[in-house]
Amino acid sequence: MSELVTEEFLDTYEGEVMFLSQDLEELSEKISMAEFTQDDIELLTQNMYDVHDVFLSSTYTQHIAPIFKEFAEFIAQMDVATLLKHEDSISYLCAIIEDINTYINQYFVDRVFSDVYLFQDSLKNSTKFLKDSYNAEEGEKSEDDGSEVLFL
Repeated sequence: MSELVTEEFLDTYEGEVMFLSQDLEELSEKISMAEFTQDDIELLTQNMYDVHDVFLSSTYTQHIAPIFKEFAEFIAQMDVATLLKHEDSISYLCAIIEDINTYINQYFVDRVFSDVYLFQDSLKNSTKFLKDSYNAEEGEKSEDDGSEVLFL
């Protein structure tokens, strides 16, 4: 991607990303303190769809957009009461939100370009851990495959 096109793309979405970032920071804090509602889950879902739309707008980043949509679709199905029963899920969800927030700020605001494929793989793996944790039956641990969750 040419430098001029990159700058225009980043300039176009910098303001939107700053607002998204503020929402994500507030939501992560509420979720980590277990002081969130279903409305907060819906706002988080919408924010992930917004991140998806931003990443879909550039040929350089559109390949990563589907992971945000998939994440948003999973979040949309979450129930607050169920989530509150799974402390690991809350931790994973907060870590994922913080990772996404850090990445979008580095990319759109600070203009620090890191390996988008590394971020994509990390997000896929982190989302899998969240899904496994959230979908585990009460009192039942999800299968331990010997790997550890890696948040970047």
